[in-house]
Amino acid sequence: MLSRLLVIILAVPLLIYILLSGEVTFLIFNMVVILIALHEFYTILKNKGNIVYYKTGLLLGIFLPIFIYYREDISFFFRYLKLMNKDNITFDVGGFIVFSTLIIATMQILSSKIKNSTNELMLTLFGIIYIPLFSSYMISIREGLHNGRILLLYTFFSIWAADTFAYIVGMLIGGKIFKKRLSEKISPKKSIEGFFGGILGVFIISLFFEHIYNFLVNLLSYFKILTYVEKIDTIIISQNIVKLFILSILIAIFSVLGDLFESKFKREFGVKDSGTILMGHGGFLDRFDSALFVLPIVYYFVKYFI
Repeated sequence: MLSRLLVIILAVPLLIYILLSGEVTFLIFNMVVILIALHEFYTILKNKGNIVYYKTGLLLGIFLPIFIYYREDISFFFRYLKLMNKDNITFDVGGFIVFSTLIIATMQILSSKIKNSTNELMLTLFGIIYIPLFSSYMISIREGLHNGRILLLYTFFSIWAADTFAYIVGMLIGGKIFKKRLSEKISPKKSIEGFFGGILGVFIISLFFEHIYNFLVNLLSYFKILTYVEKIDTIIISQNIVKLFILSILIAIFSVLGDLFESKFKREFGVKDSGTILMGHGGFLDRFDSALFVLPIVYYFVKYFI
């Protein structure tokens, strides 16, 4: 219990600072999360007898956030390698997945790999899509949307609110209204009442996020921790109550789905936690499982509907 509390006290303020701070710090944070979470994912597979292209997957995964961060023009990378002199090259995620598939397929052919080759290819590629690609939506939100830093912070606060309110409501009235559990086989403790509590929690955070953000910025500025402050635009977060409520529902739904998906994966391979690096909180994949599903949803909802 003490170790879990210590992680929260240290990790949450650090995460807030990273999400709102400078460019290099934020990019390095993305790369670290991807590297450790992908390592945990591949390790679970390998420990249960599955073969994956571990080093290749990690290498491709670690380059993905860099390319997405500089997606408007990655020509500097090719010029550095002296491959081409084109002035501007826009990064194509689809092309990256195709390129990754071709690399792994070529490695299998050169090694005359036949047994379990399809399984090996698909598991390695799935790891790249599930963790590096989904996690890189942190970059897409922060760098590609108006008020991106604030929206990214709002996303994580919403995920925490969904988890916290779901837990509290589940503890108080879970199973008393709905006898059926949310997903009996995957996570028997998750209740339908808790799920609705999660939606309520996200909606409450959404309504008051402007005040929460201003308080955090004033606090960090007072201690001279934060030098750059992005002014909040209430149009993005709280002006349209209907869209805000829809977004709250979506965040709550995909936060639970992300958590259940990782729980299903761990049950399938017989592990309790993805790792031990965060002590009582498990591994990085355990802590970012909900975010992996929520980040793309927030990005596309805000981009096309707000």
